[in-house]
Amino acid sequence: MLHGDISSSNDTVGVAVVNYKMPRLHTKAEVLDNARKIAEMVVGMKTACPGMDLVVFPEYSTHASCMTRKEMYETASSIPGPETDIFAEACRQSQGLGVFSLTGERHEEHPHKAPYNTLILMNDKGEIVQKYRKIMPWCRSKAGIPEIAPMFPKVRKA
Repeated sequence: MLHGDISSSNDTVGVAVVNYKMPRLHTKAEVLDNARKIAEMVVGMKTACPGMDLVVFPEYSTHASCMTRKEMYETASSIPGPETDIFAEACRQSQGLGVFSLTGERHEEHPHKAPYNTLILMNDKGEIVQKYRKIMPWCRSKAGIPEIAPMFPKVRKA
């Protein structure tokens, strides 16, 4: 194993978790450009760290979270679709697994329903082997930015 490499063997998995800056995207073209940047990172990381078996990208890494309702619907993805095609090629090239966030996944039966916050797991053949849809508990704010429902009630200081 090279110094700084991620270790893996027949009975272990070499995992890289990426701290990816949440993008500010407003068009489908920008989302696809960002997906290509993520794919380049996957291939580059595998080249630099050949022991990497699995790479995990965080929520909101492919799509932005702060967009208007119109942009949210216009940039929504289908699974499979152009974004997953890009990620699939990266997994095939790197011969590794990947977890990718598609924050705006359009439900295939209800295209006018608010998009899902979805994570996918791809294998080294570029196949989607797992998909998790998270329900997005948010409401519109006056500024047009999603507000997450508070998890804990506000507590007054004595």
